[in-house]
Parts: sequence; C-alpha cells; structure tokens
Amino acid sequence: MSTRSRFSRVRSAAVLAAAVGAAACAGDATSLAAQPPRPVNGLANAGSTTRILNPGVVSWVHFGDLHITSGSEQNYADFKQIIANTNQYLLNGVNFAVLPGDNANEGSEDEYQLIKQATDQLRVPLYAVPGDHDLRNGLASFAKYLEPVPYQSFSADRYHFVFVDALDASDRGGFGVGQQQMAWLTNDLAAASAKGLQSVLFMHAFPSKVGGSAAALQELIAKDKVLMVDVGHTHYNQVDNDGHTIYAATRSTGQVSEGPVGFSLVNLDHGVVSWKFKPLGQWPFTMITSPADKQLVTDPSRPDQVVRGTVEVRAKVWDDKGVSSATYQIDGGTARPMTRIGTTQMWAASWNSTAVANGDHQLTVNVQGAGGNTNQDKISVVVNQAGTYQAPQRTAGDNGNSIGLYAEKGLLGTQGGGGRGGPGKGGPGGRGRKGDGPPPPPPGGGPPPPPSR
Repeated sequence: MSTRSRFSRVRSAAVLAAAVGAAACAGDATSLAAQPPRPVNGLANAGSTTRILNPGVVSWVHFGDLHITSGSEQNYADFKQIIANTNQYLLNGVNFAVLPGDNANEGSEDEYQLIKQATDQLRVPLYAVPGDHDLRNGLASFAKYLEPVPYQSFSADRYHFVFVDALDASDRGGFGVGQQQMAWLTNDLAAASAKGLQSVLFMHAFPSKVGGSAAALQELIAKDKVLMVDVGHTHYNQVDNDGHTIYAATRSTGQVSEGPVGFSLVNLDHGVVSWKFKPLGQWPFTMITSPADKQLVTDPSRPDQVVRGTVEVRAKVWDDKGVSSATYQIDGGTARPMTRIGTTQMWAASWNSTAVANGDHQLTVNVQGAGGNTNQDKISVVVNQAGTYQAPQRTAGDNGNSIGLYAEKGLLGTQGGGGRGGPGKGGPGGRGRKGDGPPPPPPGGGPPPPPSR
C-alpha cells in the first residue's frame, strides 16, 4: 500500500510565465493546495514515496548535477548506469530520488529530452529542482520534461520534504528565494512543525548562497528546526553541521571536480541523519543509521545521538542478491550478531553502552552478501551515561561548519571553488571536465585546494 502523503504545489504567475509562456493567476501565496503526488518520472500511482517498510525510517538517493549535453558524453552513460543501479540494488530500500538542479547544461530542449528518456526508466519516484544551468533558456523545458512547478512539498511518515527553487530572484538572474515563495515556505514549514513533523529542504545551492534571501531563509531553518538541507551545485561532496541542521552537497555526475562518479544515499532514522557517497561499482553497500555519527549529532538530549544505557544499533544494507549475515563491533572488539528486521534491508542489535567508558568509540558494522561479497560501515559515536555533551562552537548555517575530510563517507575534503561562490561557469558535461568546481590538486599529488568561502 502506498504511503498516504500530503502534497502541495504552488504556481506563481511569474514562474509559470517564464516556464510555460502563459500568464496565470498567482492567488494567495500562503494557501496550500493539496494535490495528488506526481513524481517527474510518471509514477503517478506510487504515492509520494515508495512504501515505508520501517516506520520512522525514510531513505532517498541523490543523483548529483547531471550537466547533460549529448547522448554521446560519458556523464549521460553514467546517469543511465546510476538509474540501472537504483532499479537493481536500491528499489526496495529507498523511498524516492532527487535531482538537485543543473540537469541540462545549456537548458536546451534536446538535453531535457535525453534526461526524460533516462528518468522514464527509473522505478522509484523522482523529484527535481532547477539549477542555474537550467535557466539558460528559461524554465519552459524544465517544466515540460521534469517539474511543472519549481517548488512544492509533501509529508511522509514523521517527516516533511520541501523542494525549494533557489533561482527565484525577482529578475531570474541569480540565486534567491522570491517574496511569494518565501511566504509559501514560511507557511509550509510552520504547518509541518505544528504537526510535529521534521522538515528537510532540497535546493540547488547552500542556503548561504541565495543572495539577499539568505538571512531570511536561515532564520526559517532555525525557527522551524529543519533537520537537513540537501543540495547540489558544488560538484564535490561536502557535509556541514551547525549543531542543529545537517547541510549536505553531493558530487556532480557531469563536470566532476573530485573522485569517481556515483551518488549519495541519505537515511533519516527516527530523526538521526546518516549520509554516505556510493561510487559506481561493487555491492553490497552498508550504512549505519542509528545511533548517530559523532559528526552528525544535532540533538544531544537523545540517547540515540549521545549514547547512554542500552541502545539499538541499526544498519541498512543494499544488495540484489541478499545478505547472509551482519555483525557489529565496538572498538574492534568481539563481533556480535545482528538480526534482520522482517524482510526489509534493515538489521538491528542491542548494545549495552555501559560496558564501555564515557568518550568516543568506533562502531563498525560488517555484512556478508549472499553473493560472497562483503562490505562495512564505521562511525565514531559519543558515549556519556549522564547524557553530557560539549558541542563544538558553531554559528548557524552551512557556512564555516564543514565536518571536513571523512574518506569512509566519500568526503575528500575538497571544499571550495565555484560551488560555494555562485552560478557555474558552464563547459562540457563529460566526466572529469571541470565546470564550476575547485581546481584539481597539482600534478604529482599535494594537498587539495584551500577553502574559498
């Protein structure tokens, strides 16, 4: 049975005029029009998400900026491979997929037709937001082939998912959130908070980069206790934590600025956020979903974030052949068995944390795939039986709060470049061709370029 979700779509006169060349009556920006969910890949009967098999747990796959130019480029082949991987390995383990903008490199109809041909093969609901490259020829093709409206929201389980148009400046000339959209967003987040839902925002760029709208947007994020903001644009992986909200950017599929092509997977497990990048390649793939990684603690009052007493260790494993076994270890000690939760991709075991001293401890989950391959995930967790936690000093927002290098999660520390600075420079869409990302390391190795914020 599909998840029942409230799905709101708002059409602004200015947006629709740009998108479809027709005037429309804007109406009241603060009214929420409930409509049946309609993912961009035509899964009209799927609900806003696939069936949520583990209550309290929602997962999605984030496809990085595509920058599609032609069907002969490597990034188009990579995108089709990512879709094939999603259908083969992730189908029952993710609830939806996201395109974070810069889908078509020049915003041409031919490019969007190629994207549509690929996304029509995807078997999980897909949502998209516009990026600066999508605006190069207006939003008509974005509206025709991807989303007819550039901002919208839906609720599923205990969460509320909001898709923001970060290019909604009054003149459509740069980053911004327009007055009408901001009024809608204010009402939408407040309504979700009143229902006790935790909100997640999807947008093309980090909130600090939406021009004159940045301060108002950040105020909303703090006021409504937004759990996470998931973005593209940077062309490299980055995760920030201001102590209340997680901000994550995923490496692009076209114009890659670092490392191999792949996609990120995100889980929300009863409010605990986990993020990890998956390069194209070997399976299975494992993510610890609870307790929280020390780097991603946002609510120290909870025992699944600052650990005390007996807690449940949970992990999610994806593989088309199934999983034979899973175990967990604390600080490399005895491997203790985990049990599969029903027929889902989730595995769990109890851990009595009083057996270890207060402080940081390494939690590792190892899995054995039915096809013979193995995989693991590891995180650092904070244990304090009194629940005491000295949070790092941070300022609100994404800027200045990067968790930095974390190779096990696909974070290579390559922070800087055009992704933080503003709209991209363009360029071909093939893999390894640089667009608006940071410069590569010098020949023969050396440190990555310094941050440029």
